[in-house]
Order: sequence, then structure tokens, then C-alpha cells
Amino acid sequence: MASPRSQHHPKLEHEKKENFLDRLKKERSSLYEDLTSAYGTNEHGTYTPDKVTGKEFLTDYEPMKLSSLRVFFLARGTIMKNPTLFTEQLLITLIFLACATPVYVYFREETHNVVSLGRFIRQQEGKMRAFAGIMQFLTAFMLSFYTAITVGRWWTMRAQGIGGLKAAVVDLHMLLQQCVDPSEQMLEAVRRYGRASLLLIFMWRKKELDRMKQIIGPEKYNILTDEECDLLEKAHCRHETIWAWQTALVTKLKEAGKVKSDQLFIMLLKKCTDGRAAVQCIHTHLAVKIPMQYVHLLGLLVKMHNLVLSIIMGLLFGAAFRNGYTILCVQLFARLLILPFLFNAILLINCDLGDPFNGEEADFPGELYQAALGADCVGLSSAAKNALPLRGP
Repeated sequence: MASPRSQHHPKLEHEKKENFLDRLKKERSSLYEDLTSAYGTNEHGTYTPDKVTGKEFLTDYEPMKLSSLRVFFLARGTIMKNPTLFTEQLLITLIFLACATPVYVYFREETHNVVSLGRFIRQQEGKMRAFAGIMQFLTAFMLSFYTAITVGRWWTMRAQGIGGLKAAVVDLHMLLQQCVDPSEQMLEAVRRYGRASLLLIFMWRKKELDRMKQIIGPEKYNILTDEECDLLEKAHCRHETIWAWQTALVTKLKEAGKVKSDQLFIMLLKKCTDGRAAVQCIHTHLAVKIPMQYVHLLGLLVKMHNLVLSIIMGLLFGAAFRNGYTILCVQLFARLLILPFLFNAILLINCDLGDPFNGEEADFPGELYQAALGADCVGLSSAAKNALPLRGP
């Protein structure tokens, strides 16, 4: 008699086959998605246009494209769009050629009584390479420390600054609606003042505060009224001052008897102070930069390294080219192109990260942030109004 294990179950075999085919399809689909995200022809970044101005801002990007060979063909939103970078590289290359040409022209073989230029360069080559290596190590170390500080400040402005401001406005709006039940006009004022506070930071950095009424007034974004703009123009630090209006709204509700408990009143005031503190965090990081002496020394070190490297590589290139050492010539010229380019690029990236509010394509999209802030408040308000009633036990 056949054992149970030796018997075939057609239904079970069919299910196993279907499961295997499903897993195979998922693996193929996952592989296709990975290859497409890394090597596809679609954009490496997501650029979202502002509904009012139409200007596009970088809001997201695909890390896989920046981690594959596609990175050689990407330019939009990167440091490759900075003209200063290529200007510096051109100047370094000209210095390199200016040092290589005399060596090539006056290079000659050593005679009995005359020490040739070729012999001198061969004797000094090891020392020159060692000196260039010391400069390279010191420059890389200082740049890495500077980059860590700058990226930390950038993230603080984004997380504690913009993120803290958004959290304060949304929480204040939600608590007022749920626990105080103010008028719709009062809730709209909370949203408008929060959005205006955020936009005023960007206007300050783009030097557009003299056009405040045209930008956040009824003509463009329609956030503040003309009367509110006139009152705000008298303030010194407008993006912080407007939080006094938020506090005044909460105080009026307390005086009107709509805030029933002192604990709730303290919580609402805390949200106002948190919002003002978030704005102050951004203001402090923008107004108080990394000490100039350090940045000056670092810039001087990078330029000295690039200058010394171009001179040394130029001298060695002239001698190598004269002797017909093709591979050595390629190595020397490649080192000149790569190292100064990378060091200059890191230096310029840090300059951009130091002020991500001045309206560049890869900076913080202020117009989109303020619109999302208002939409989040409205979304929470709508969700609270349409909440399903709780069922009994």
C-alpha cells in the first residue's frame, strides 16, 4: 500500500507552481524598477512649480540616479550649474600650462659642466609630490570639518526652523478649533499669519521686504491685507513680530471667555512662543554665520593647494611630455582636473548651503512650503468636522 507521502496532490502542486510564478514576477518587477530608477531617462529630480509665480523648485530627487553612471550626465540642480566652479578650473589650467611650457622648452639632457633642468626636476620630484600630498591631506581635513558644520546648520534650519514653525501653526490651529471653537475668521488669521511669517524669511534673504505689500498683499499671494502690511512695515524683524499677533489672538479669546482653563491657555501660548522660537532659530543661523576667520583660512588653504598643485603638476608635466611619457602626462593632467575641481565644488556647495532661503532652484521652496502649511491646517480642520462618531462598547 502506498504511503501518504508518495501520493500526489494536484491542487497542492498547482498552488506551489502559482506561488513560484508570483515570486518570479515580483522579483522581475523589482529588478526592472531598480534598473529604471538608476538608468532610466526620466528626470533625476522632481521640480514642482509654484501656482502663483510658476517658478520651479527642487522638491525631491532619485538617489539611485546619483549613485549610478547616470551621475555623469546630470546637471540641473547640481553644483555643475555654478559658473564660478568652471572659471576657477580654467584659471588653474592656465597656470598649469604656464608652468609646463617653460619646462618643455628649456628641458635638455645633462652635460658634463651644466646641471640640466631635467635633472633638477628629477631630484626634486619626490619632495614636490610629498609637499603636494601634505597640502592635499590638510585641505581635505579642513573641508570635511567645514562641511559637517554647514550641513548641520542647514538641517537645523530645515528641521527646527521651518519644521518647528509649521508644527506650531498647525498645532495652534488644531487646538483652537477643537478646544476653543473660535470664529472662522480667527482661524483664517492664524493660518495667514503663519504663512506670512514663513514667506517673510524668504523675502528678507532675497531683499524683497520693500515689496512686501506687492508679494504677500492682495496683489499676489493675498495673505495679508493692505492695513496689516502697513502695520507690519513699522516692525524691525517682521517674521518674528507677526507672532505677537498670534499671541494677541489667543489672549483675546481668553478675555472673551472662550478659553475655559488656564492649562489650555498656557498650552496655546506655548505654541505661539514655539513658533516665534523657530523663526528666531532660522534668523540666528542666517544672520550669524560661521566665523569669517575660519572661512577665510579655509578658502586661502584651498586656493593655495590648487595653486601649488597646478605649479607642481605643470613642472612635472613639461618634463614628462618632453621625454614622451604619455601615461604619466595623462595622470598628471587628470590629477590637476580632479582634485581642484572637487575642493572648489565642496567649497561652493557650502556657500549655497549656508543660505538656502535666497530663492535658488535647489534652495528651500518657500512658496510651496507656505501653501502646504495652509493646506495642512485646512485638512486637519476638515477632518475634525467630518470625524465619524464613536461607537459604543
